[in-house]
Amino acid sequence: MGVEDTHTLSGGGTLPPGDYDLKLDSEIAGYRIKRKLGAGSMGTVYLAIQLSLDRPVAIKILNPNLAHNEEFARRFLREAKTVAKLNHPNVISGIDVGEQDGIRYFVMELVSGLTIRAIVERGGPMDEGRVAHVALQVARALDHARQLNLVHRDVKPDNIIVTTDGVAKLCDLGLAKDRPDEGLSMGTPAYISPEQAKGQSEVDIRSDLYSLGASMYHMLAGKPPFDGTAQVVMTKHLNEIAVPLRQVDPDISGEMEATVTRLMEKQRVARFQTPAELVLALEAYQDKRRRRPMGASPVKRRPASRRRR
Repeated sequence: MGVEDTHTLSGGGTLPPGDYDLKLDSEIAGYRIKRKLGAGSMGTVYLAIQLSLDRPVAIKILNPNLAHNEEFARRFLREAKTVAKLNHPNVISGIDVGEQDGIRYFVMELVSGLTIRAIVERGGPMDEGRVAHVALQVARALDHARQLNLVHRDVKPDNIIVTTDGVAKLCDLGLAKDRPDEGLSMGTPAYISPEQAKGQSEVDIRSDLYSLGASMYHMLAGKPPFDGTAQVVMTKHLNEIAVPLRQVDPDISGEMEATVTRLMEKQRVARFQTPAELVLALEAYQDKRRRRPMGASPVKRRPASRRRR
């Protein structure tokens, strides 16, 4: 690889195409890189310090292989600017977006907490009431996005962070697109909607609702709705029905099972049509739980080791 194929960062360090690693303590556009937080197909997220305000932030660096695609890079910057305008308590706030030395970046607020995936990995299936609480917040975030004509395209447990104060925040909103190569599906196989699995270019908010339903299934069952290789799982999303939640755990209420089942309908017209509809359903569910008669026993969850898999 020649020198012309290498991006040089201010403060030292280089970023060859396909390499996700930035040199620690290097600077880009007024942000000092401190450590890597995570990586995905879109790029890598780092903990950084915004030098002008001396505050910690999260900065997402677009995968150089994608950054070399000018059309995709322009779309990344355009959508990132739109996301930066979002103002909602359940959405990770955007701070800055731009390009330096051929490197596309998106700066976000830094949130202290755990992803839903980490919570399930550490503690097993989540309590039904807590799942409803998280899902309600995510539905509100999606409703806010819908009003701005944004579709997430990759709602999943990894993209939902629960803060130390118990607030659920959706991240990567509007940025979660896979590689732009023709014929590849956008989204994560374990939670992908059938229309995305087919590779349809036109998806809407109902695809996000399907993915939220698959994420809720994971929260309640301790595992995604389907297993297998990526291709096998996407085929199952197209053709198979997940094992009913109450067969996985009989303690799950019929109402919660029905909500997840509706979210995961194969046909978009059979799902909740907007996040606002889901918000109303979850608020009614929570209200019903609060009005449980005095002395009634709350739902008890068996240890994960005793639940059917």
